[in-house]
Amino acid sequence: MEYVHAYIEFPEGITKDELKLDIYDFLADQMFLLVSRQNCRIMLDYAENYDIQTSVPNVGYLYKFYAQQMTKAAPDKYCVIFSNLRNFKYINETGGTRTGDEVLIKFAHSLVSYVDDDECVCRMGGDNFVMLIKQKNLDKFIEKLECWEITGINSAPDKTFDITAWMGITRLTTDDVPIRVRIEQSSIACSFGKHQLKKRVVFYDEQLAGMLRRSREITALFHPAVTKHEFTPFFQPKVNMLTGELIGMEALCRWKHDGKYIFPDQFIPILDQQGLTHELDMAILNETCRAIKKWLDMGLNPPRVSFNISRKNLFIPHIEEIILDIIKSNNVSTDRLEIEITETAKEDEIDRLISFLATLKKNGLQIAIDDFGTGYSSLSLIHNINADIIKIDKSFISALDSNSKSSVLVKTIIQIADRLDMDVIAEGVETADEGKALIDMGCINAQGYYYSKPVDFDSITEIIKNNGFSPIL
Repeated sequence: MEYVHAYIEFPEGITKDELKLDIYDFLADQMFLLVSRQNCRIMLDYAENYDIQTSVPNVGYLYKFYAQQMTKAAPDKYCVIFSNLRNFKYINETGGTRTGDEVLIKFAHSLVSYVDDDECVCRMGGDNFVMLIKQKNLDKFIEKLECWEITGINSAPDKTFDITAWMGITRLTTDDVPIRVRIEQSSIACSFGKHQLKKRVVFYDEQLAGMLRRSREITALFHPAVTKHEFTPFFQPKVNMLTGELIGMEALCRWKHDGKYIFPDQFIPILDQQGLTHELDMAILNETCRAIKKWLDMGLNPPRVSFNISRKNLFIPHIEEIILDIIKSNNVSTDRLEIEITETAKEDEIDRLISFLATLKKNGLQIAIDDFGTGYSSLSLIHNINADIIKIDKSFISALDSNSKSSVLVKTIIQIADRLDMDVIAEGVETADEGKALIDMGCINAQGYYYSKPVDFDSITEIIKNNGFSPIL
């Protein structure tokens, strides 16, 4: 951005007394107004077309550029890419915001210099960029954004930053769809890839459009479904393999709508993205407590039922009180329930998790560490949390026969649990041979398809009445 400058030059040899200063003052004032107005115009034009922080074009510039290019080439020669930098927060956390800003600016300039003159890059804000790229250059551009090295940062001169990006891509066509709609489609594809599909590159097409329509439908149906008790727990038995005794059950979420079940993988990721995980968890806890109360009213004595809580619930205000109030409102004793929580590697979550579980344990709930051994904080968790149960992840169980490392790890987990006076249960047991191997290692409790898949209330009621299964001999 270049400003306009102006000055008054006096004739040579003229003395101060000979100057008519009032005239020059007037001229200077007029020139100042004209120059200031022109510079303001330049500043406004710049702000209208360029991003202030990085000095690369903004979306307003992209709209104008697109209109110009469409007078020279057909739309179907181009595609729109919406990109969001992956783990850019990590750069800010490790190098500081100054380093983050420098990396962002240098990346933006590198991006602009990489595209052709008849292509355009603009910054949408934050670490989001939009590009209008010729389709013939798309593959090389995707490859470049797989790992873009940024060096020469003043605040971190010895570091190299590898930038990668989530990308949503829309191929333009000859139909009359405004560029802003194409950008929105690309943004949706990028978000869908990042949060649900976990894919770095996602194209907006009819299949994705259908998935988005389904996402909106699921979100709209959610609250009425909670009110109508459409979300219901299915129960998977936990069994003592030596005796066949039913020692517990895990409540797993199912959704029955209009007489048909919607599978969890079809709605849980959507609800998670929409921030509805907490409400879903509380709905299933409420339905689980209702089921326990029904069994008690039937004169049955069901074993303890476990339920899962997403770590995203940890920072819900007063979540412990909410859980305890739900249990109390259903006239169920807390000792009939067990909470399952997965590991976390985030320090702030671990601190909060310790406080959260301590409160629930103090109020009578048992604590189980789910999927033990699959995260980064297994040993730290059992060191800091007074848990009652370790659940060995099913990935170890399925590999017992073929992978000696799995056997060693399972034996070690069982020994740790024994030394810490904790119960241990193996998830995902599907065969009698797996059960026998676990018994030989010292684990006598199991959960898995060998005994039963998750079943509805009526089916689990019959299992409770029969008090279990045949032992593994």
